[in-house]
Amino acid sequence: MEKRILVVDDDRLIREMTRDALARENFRVAMATSGSVALQRLEEDGPFDIVITDLSMREMDGLELLERIKREYPKTDVIVLTAYASLESALEAMRLGAADYLRKPVKPPEIVYGVKRALLRRRLVSENEALRASIHAFEASRTLTSCLEVNDILPLALDVLLRLIERRRAVGRIVPSSSARPNDGTYLCGFSTEQAAAVRAQMERGKLFDPLELEGQAPRRSAGFREEIAQLGLDDDELLVLPLRTEGRVVGGIWVFSDGRSFEQDELSRAGLVAAQAELALFNAERFLQAREKAFIDDVTDLYNARYLLASLDREVNRAKRAGLDLSVLFLDLDHFKLVNDRRGHLVGSRVLREFGKLLQGSVRTIDTIARYGGDEFCIVLVDTGREGAMNVAERIRASAAEMRFGYESGLSFSLTVSIGVSTYPQDGRGREQLLDQADKAMYLGKSLGRDRVCSADELS
Repeated sequence: MEKRILVVDDDRLIREMTRDALARENFRVAMATSGSVALQRLEEDGPFDIVITDLSMREMDGLELLERIKREYPKTDVIVLTAYASLESALEAMRLGAADYLRKPVKPPEIVYGVKRALLRRRLVSENEALRASIHAFEASRTLTSCLEVNDILPLALDVLLRLIERRRAVGRIVPSSSARPNDGTYLCGFSTEQAAAVRAQMERGKLFDPLELEGQAPRRSAGFREEIAQLGLDDDELLVLPLRTEGRVVGGIWVFSDGRSFEQDELSRAGLVAAQAELALFNAERFLQAREKAFIDDVTDLYNARYLLASLDREVNRAKRAGLDLSVLFLDLDHFKLVNDRRGHLVGSRVLREFGKLLQGSVRTIDTIARYGGDEFCIVLVDTGREGAMNVAERIRASAAEMRFGYESGLSFSLTVSIGVSTYPQDGRGREQLLDQADKAMYLGKSLGRDRVCSADELS
């Protein structure tokens, strides 16, 4: 792009000589006969990259013009010319922000060299500032890459991004997945309670901020939501839209409100860097979650294992204590399961355990925890469930198991029954070990009474 130069001098010959020298180098040159005319040109025809001004002019001297330009147009560089050069005037001009100082009589090559030198210095300063801003953005967003909880990444990314580009409001969404729990993957920053409720209502109707609509798009400025945003009382002319991708697919998006200031290119660059760090963090968190869940998954049944059960039960007991809620534990044991292994083989036995696990998954809520405790023993943690509700669930499982034909994965058909013990917090125990122990003893009570039974811990005394 052609650089724009404004030449200010009350000497017509100097103005024209300077203009001709710069025009031969393909600069776009405008002229002004005085400081007041120069300020008018700056206001009406700006911005200019460089102003070349004489220090000694009748109406407004060059130092006053220099001071006004640096105050009102700080991105414009100023080169001063004078026939009365002195150390004091040179120092004063530099103190006020002059980019260079040339002494008359000045030759055309000197003017061209001075302009090119000022532009080079300006470019280097700009590149240095951009580099420093990028380093700052990178350092600020590094915290994202160490975050391994999916639900923490987007709130952190929004906070970092808004601070880096000095905006107040943003919306972030993650595409719903198994890892985006326990919330809905939507985050809003800088909105009042009423505004946030209105935005969420529009999102639930599918009219705003859908990450899946960002497929194939790059980070960009957009005015496409202006009408919908205006209907919510959120007047804004422009949004910065940042798709979030992992492994080539869109997994989320960020929308930043401009707050009435158009986004600059360097802000787009910083925002893109934060988005890239957020993408990396989401990828790492997803892999970490998969590895962690694999460590807690039983290889035979694909249910949770005993290690996860113990941690989950600890967590739910603490939650029940804090909130004063009910909690129940079912301890289940398949009756005569050893005969299945002895007569039909351990491969069939493993398939039967998997079949029974599927029956359990279809019998309880998704918020409940099902785990294989070991061998043919299973445990279920029923949250917010008292004794009566737990006994009903246990009886439903017992009846379903008695009616089910097992061995279908092996092309067989035979029946099995299950004995179930039930314990309830806080009546039967106030800790994990007590609840498991009481449910286990209640299960063995059922076996001693003939199997295929549900017994409660309150029957033990």
